[in-house]
This record gives sequence, C-alpha cells and structure tokens, in this order.
Amino acid sequence: MPENTRAAIEIEPRRARGRPKAEDLAELEDRLIRVARQKFVVNGYGATSMNEVAKAARISKGTLWARFPSKADLFRAIIDQQIQQTGDGGRHLGPRPKTLEAMLRGFAERALQDSLSVEIVQLNRLIYSEAGRFPELGEAAWARSRAGVQQVTDFIQDYAAKEGITCRDPEAAAEMFTTLLRGFYGDVMLKGHVATAAEIKAWTRRMVKVFLAGRPGW
Repeated sequence: MPENTRAAIEIEPRRARGRPKAEDLAELEDRLIRVARQKFVVNGYGATSMNEVAKAARISKGTLWARFPSKADLFRAIIDQQIQQTGDGGRHLGPRPKTLEAMLRGFAERALQDSLSVEIVQLNRLIYSEAGRFPELGEAAWARSRAGVQQVTDFIQDYAAKEGITCRDPEAAAEMFTTLLRGFYGDVMLKGHVATAAEIKAWTRRMVKVFLAGRPGW
C-alpha cells in the first residue's frame, strides 16, 4: 500500500488484567474502535482478523469478543461513532438559522468538511473496495446514510411549519438532498482532490439554491 495512504497504528499500552470496571468500559470500547479502524485501513477489512485487533489493542481475545461478538459488529461500531461525532443535528450551527436555506447550507458545509477528513476518506475507500465481498460494510454505510437523511428530513419538516410552506414528502426531498451531497463528495474523493473550505462553501451555496428551487413540488 502506498505510504501516503497508510494510517499509522498506534502502540496501545497494555490494559490491566481482570474484568474492566464499569467506568472503564467506554474507554475500552473507544480503544478497540480506534485500533480496529487503523488495522482495517492499513491491512483491509477482509485481511484483518479479530485476533489481530485484540493483539494490537493489547487485550485478551475474550474481552474483545465480549464487547463485539463479530467483526461486522466492530465495523458497525466504527460507523456509529462517526455518526455520533458528525451528526449533531445541526447544533454545530450555533443559534438556529432563520431559514431552511441557511440551515441546509450550514449542514452541507459541515457534512462535507467532516466527510473529507483523512480518517473518513480512508474508511470510505475501504468500504467501496471491499463491500462487494463483505456486504456488512455496505449495510453499515447505508445505516450512516439513513441517519443523514433523517436529519435533513427533520430540518425540512421543522422549517415547513416555521415558514408556513407545505411539504408533502419531506423524506423524499431529504433523500435527493443527500444524494447531491454524495455526488460532490464522490467526485472529490475519487479524483484525490483536496477541496478547500472556499470551494465547499461556493458549491453548497449553488447546490442549495438549485435544490430549493424545486420546493413547491415537494
């Protein structure tokens, strides 16, 4: 694998023997997720065994299996953590914007900036390359996509009531919106282009305007 696509695998300190205390469980799961993500990115999902993850995390195989009964469960935990870290329901925008246009622009900019981080790009390339052999990767990515659709659906419903504009099918509109985002993201990722904040801002401004032009038909 080319050097510039590798993720360094951190050396984890050895965990003390014995059953982890309740207050240590969250830290333990974070460690396992971090190590598994690094191993998957460097070696590939199919080529990484649960035993290798346990060894890299310096914990017993029993402890790993107790937290994550399968490799698919471990990968889903990685995706769930991404959703929690990046899907904050628009709270990153600060005070709620006055219009749906402003809300969607802010959401789209943040979603693209987060998704174009090195860590998430590496993981998405892994999903695209191995989902054909391991359907659980595609299923996890689909769940992440649905979380985004639900967020945008909620925005559209909230602002339909606030702005007095009827929306007959907010979920369908949200699906179209997220499809537009994925199109831009896919182009940037596949070309290996580093999109600047200014480029993301300009594109999202144009995209949201075009999207909202069809609002009467929603």
